[in-house]
Amino acid sequence: MNIIYNEDCIITLNRLKDEYIDLTVTSPPYNIDLGNNKFNKNKYDVYKDDISYIEYIKWLKQIFTLLYQKTKNGGRCVINIGDKSNGKIATHVDVINFMREIGWLQMTTIIWNKQQVGNRTAWGSFQSPSSPSFPTPFEYILVFCKDSYKLKEKGEVNIEKQDFINWSLAIWNIVPEIKMKSYGHPAMFPIEIPLRCIKLFSYKNSIVYDPFMGAGTTGSSNTVECILYW
Repeated sequence: MNIIYNEDCIITLNRLKDEYIDLTVTSPPYNIDLGNNKFNKNKYDVYKDDISYIEYIKWLKQIFTLLYQKTKNGGRCVINIGDKSNGKIATHVDVINFMREIGWLQMTTIIWNKQQVGNRTAWGSFQSPSSPSFPTPFEYILVFCKDSYKLKEKGEVNIEKQDFINWSLAIWNIVPEIKMKSYGHPAMFPIEIPLRCIKLFSYKNSIVYDPFMGAGTTGSSNTVECILYW
């Protein structure tokens, strides 16, 4: 069963019971002004994606502080995030730092290798050490837990043996979503990411939450109950 709250996720979180959520799987907006740059004209319809970086990190910290309160002891939180400006701004480091300040324990860092380089044109100073550019064909999947690295409750496992073996290696080779225009969303993650996270980090019948629902990918990943926001 999927429950969708079409409202600001801070409103939703304030309404939820404390220690209610088993697992969060999410990918925050990139804050790179999607839709108003030369690369992507399919902009967000309700979210302002060009606030200052300091505001952006402060806003995320507010959400994940509330989320900590609403997550069960032993519950997990998975955040897919990419760095900005070809690695010049290490967004994932700032996220890790504020998550630790909140109280989250870092469980692991998974590298999402997009296997997507394309035609290289943004070289910076081509064939010169003056100022070379380093496009990043990967993102981070940061996994945190609350109070304990081990789940506090027992449940029914929902993962096959070979999938567990393959997915428990901390580099995932997954091609990005290629049908974003048909879904009307500029920055979807592929369904394979939430599917793996849900099976790896929660039991069947767990309550899975995504504060930045986007096109609803998390809710399409064989969850039993998802509370979703966009």
